[in-house]
Amino acid sequence: MKKERGNQKSSAESLLHRLEDLRNGRDEMNLCELPFAALSERAGNRRTLQFEVEDYDRTSGQTICRSLIVKGDPEFGLPTEKDEEIYLGLLKYSSDFNGFSSPEIFLVRSALFDLMGWPKSDWAYRRLALGMQRLVGVRLSYQNLWRDNRDKQWRDQGAFSILESFRFRDSRLITGNASFSEHSSVFRWSSVLFDSFDSGYLKRVDYGLTRQLSPTARRLYRYLDKHFHPPRRRVISMDLNRLAYQHIGISKGIALDKVRKRYIAPAAEELVQAGYLVDCDLEQRFQSLKRGIWSAHFECTTAANHAIVPVAESSRIVSALCQRGISANLAVQIEQSHSREAVVTAIKALDEQRRTGTIIRSPDRWISKAIVAGFQPSGELEKSRLRPERRIFRARRASKS
Repeated sequence: MKKERGNQKSSAESLLHRLEDLRNGRDEMNLCELPFAALSERAGNRRTLQFEVEDYDRTSGQTICRSLIVKGDPEFGLPTEKDEEIYLGLLKYSSDFNGFSSPEIFLVRSALFDLMGWPKSDWAYRRLALGMQRLVGVRLSYQNLWRDNRDKQWRDQGAFSILESFRFRDSRLITGNASFSEHSSVFRWSSVLFDSFDSGYLKRVDYGLTRQLSPTARRLYRYLDKHFHPPRRRVISMDLNRLAYQHIGISKGIALDKVRKRYIAPAAEELVQAGYLVDCDLEQRFQSLKRGIWSAHFECTTAANHAIVPVAESSRIVSALCQRGISANLAVQIEQSHSREAVVTAIKALDEQRRTGTIIRSPDRWISKAIVAGFQPSGELEKSRLRPERRIFRARRASKS
């Protein structure tokens, strides 16, 4: 019995060690071609998404239409960008758990939250449950667009979900400090999707990069990373209309000029700052072919696959920042540029804000501002005259000379 418990503990520790390697993520190549989720957290009353692209088929010598129809769960609705975040976290977790050797995955939710940079709060447990319901309830229907990697053919594939089932197991122990005890939960990938995993139609992605990006930049990264093949193919130029409305999933009600300036350009700039795309000005990034028709131009850097520093090779401060969703490059810069005390204080402030259920969409920007402005955990404000209940965190006011 002791030996069995020791093996279980060793296996759990090994899994946690693998989860720390944020560069080693996975993405299913059909699901990064066209989106299965709304681009924001608010899908409104929409229950269906539809995407269509036209491609030249070399076999038939004709232009064919490829399409995807996404139908949300009648009760829980369409998946949103946060559910896409959960999906990528589950892929990373599954890869590290058993290498996709089985569709059934035993899950410790607190470990998944650490992986995704989520707080271990009531909000996180509720939001994960909602996301899992949506991933089970969604129905995807592909026409001439599902790639069967076993026979290298495009096929129809209709009415399948992302997850087949899930079950959460937990118990709240009534103790003096109301501690929370969690048992291993379980989820199962759908047979269609797992068959694609099993056929090897997966690609490596930098998971640490995906979780630091905004939803639009994350979609752009996933799509481009599928089609970049350096050094043979490091440049992609394509129709902006197709990229934005079909592959990224921006609403067609938004004018293309606004899409270019407020969505694609900022998303590309995020990838430039991350060291993934080569920097260029807007005239180079977007070219007007004729009125109302634009092309978009992207080039990956030669160091795109080395943009993130492995967490295992970093210091304790860098590791602590990375575990909270901070990009490794920024974490290294922070450690080199600021005192340990200032960084630790900012980390404590970040942890406290997350415990309140506050969603921090860009940990990189938040932690940078927290260090510069001197954000303090609320406990350090109790001695002051400020009322902590008005605001959990405040910038430290400069002392008067």
